[in-house]
Amino acid sequence: MSRYIKKFSRVGSIGPNEERGFGLWVGYDIEGIEDDLSDAGLIRVDDWPEEELRKRGITSFTQTSLEKLGLSPRR
Repeated sequence: MSRYIKKFSRVGSIGPNEERGFGLWVGYDIEGIEDDLSDAGLIRVDDWPEEELRKRGITSFTQTSLEKLGLSPRR
């Protein structure tokens, strides 16, 4: 199992224009995958220190699969 994070930008639309949209980082545990998934916007963070993850607001990881993320398994 490997850990990946992905940034979703322009989340939210409450408030004045200058306050609209903000980035949200999400953490995923993906079983059976150890590939570079940067082309899908996922960054592998297995070796990152906890403090680096906290800087992005990552406090937990959701266990998922490539299929649930809408990605095809790599061969």
